[in-house]
Amino acid sequence: MDDVATAAGVGRATVYRYFSSREALLDALLARALTEVSERLAQAKLESVPVEEAVARIVRALVAVGDRYMVLVCEEECLDKEMVERKVGGPVRAVFERGRASGILRTDLSPDWLEELLGGLIAAGLKFAGEREFGVEETSAAIVSLFLDGARTR
Repeated sequence: MDDVATAAGVGRATVYRYFSSREALLDALLARALTEVSERLAQAKLESVPVEEAVARIVRALVAVGDRYMVLVCEEECLDKEMVERKVGGPVRAVFERGRASGILRTDLSPDWLEELLGGLIAAGLKFAGEREFGVEETSAAIVSLFLDGARTR
């Protein structure tokens, strides 16, 4: 909480006035991040573009938001799994199911597994991008390439 107060340029008491605990702060950050991701995914119109482009749009949305909320990637235990599923997992899995049904993505990997693999690449990409100061587009392009090269049917 001291780091949050310092970064915000306020006193620790001010932070505690708005957030009674670290968990309350993380919950608020999660709600905001999920709202942003959900809005970005809706604006991406995933159902109206080819699977490869839908994956690229998903990654750009998650990297752009994740870049600002990296602390949540590191605090997986604070995630409300149902909310994450509803706002992110469902739309992502729908793209994977479409890709599998059309023969673009491998059918030997379940949509859940593909989602987990993509999430791991995004988490690693965000960490690496933060250390190397890569931008959203450069990070997203690398993740999309790595994911699709391994997820496409052979």
